[in-house]
Amino acid sequence: MMNKPIQLELFNQPTLNVVKPVKEALNNDVRTCGLSREQIVDRMNDLAASYGVGLVSGNGKRLTIDTFEKWLNPNDMNRQIPLKALPVFCAAVGKCSAIDVMVQPMGLRVIGDREQKLLSWAEAKMAIKEKNKIVRKLESYF
Repeated sequence: MMNKPIQLELFNQPTLNVVKPVKEALNNDVRTCGLSREQIVDRMNDLAASYGVGLVSGNGKRLTIDTFEKWLNPNDMNRQIPLKALPVFCAAVGKCSAIDVMVQPMGLRVIGDREQKLLSWAEAKMAIKEKNKIVRKLESYF
C-alpha cells in the first residue's frame, strides 16, 4: 500500500523545530520510567554495546552521565541526543515519547502493540462492513 505524501497546512502548521519538545519528552520519560539517570545511562551503554551503536564520538566509548545531562538540558539547545542514540534511549526507558514528538508535526503518531491491534481490528471491521454491503446489494437481485 502506497502512502500519500503528507500535505502540511499553510496557516495551522505546528513547528518543525522539535528540539525543545523532544528534550521535554526525554525529561518526562526519565522522570516516569522508574529508573535513576545512572541506571538509564548504564542500560544505554549496555544496549549500545550489544547492538554496535556508538553513542558518543571521540575517544570515549561509553556514554557518561555528564553527556546524558547535556542531552536532557532544556536550556541548552545546541546539545541534543544524536539520532543514533534515540532508539537506544527509548529501549532503555521503555518509552518512545521523543520519537512521537518528532513525527507529530507531520500529523503522525507512534503507536504501541495495543494500538496496532486496535487498528488492525478496525480495518478488519471496515472490510467486513464493505463486504456486507456488497452481499446486501447482490441479495437484492433475488
